[in-house]
Amino acid sequence: MNKADYLAFPAIVSTPGQYIHMRTMWDGHHYKYHMDRMRNVKPMVDSKAPRTYIHCHLKMKKIQMEQERLMEVERDNRLLVSRIARTMAKGGLDNWNQEYEMLTENSGTTDLRNRELVKISLENQAVLKKIKTTKPVYDHKHWLNDFKVTRDYMNRLRKYPHNNTTKVRPLELIN
Repeated sequence: MNKADYLAFPAIVSTPGQYIHMRTMWDGHHYKYHMDRMRNVKPMVDSKAPRTYIHCHLKMKKIQMEQERLMEVERDNRLLVSRIARTMAKGGLDNWNQEYEMLTENSGTTDLRNRELVKISLENQAVLKKIKTTKPVYDHKHWLNDFKVTRDYMNRLRKYPHNNTTKVRPLELIN
């Protein structure tokens, strides 16, 4: 910026004589003050790199799920090793299904469970039959007639009725 471009007292009408010296002195003072402030000004734009947050880069839930998965794999491996060791100690195959034995031993509860299942399915079939044979209570023709009456009431209250409905004279109170 040039000193001549900066004027504290811009001359609207040039006044020769006594005010020229005072005006140049004040202009110089204001220009110096302005340039000092411009030298000391700090930038307003933050050009630093954005802050990095640890939780954006380190996904703790993912790490926790990975650890749980690894623990489950280790547990399964230990069970497998113990089964293999037990099989090797016995000297034969370990192919007996113990869950099947437990189911066959508790056949009394299995029969009871089957009877309850049959009873529930029969009750469900009876409810379904009732639902299918019941006649509907609501009459859609009655609803349509009610809608037409309500639409006529609304048309009478409206200042400009719709043309696609039946012609009803608007009330005389509304103009």
